[in-house]
Amino acid sequence: MERLIPIVLIALAVWFWVRARRKTAAYMASYEHPAGVRREGDERREPPAPTA
Repeated sequence: MERLIPIVLIALAVWFWVRARRKTAAYMASYEHPAGVRREGDERREPPAPTA
């Protein structure tokens, strides 16, 4: 049991660290590229307007 407690604490620390990194990365990505703002090179392009 003495060996299990430090392993559990280390596992929890790593889990919280990974979770915080993931949330921070998502926040930074949304801050750099806010929703609704079109970027150059965006894969979703509008079709060209008809020229009739």
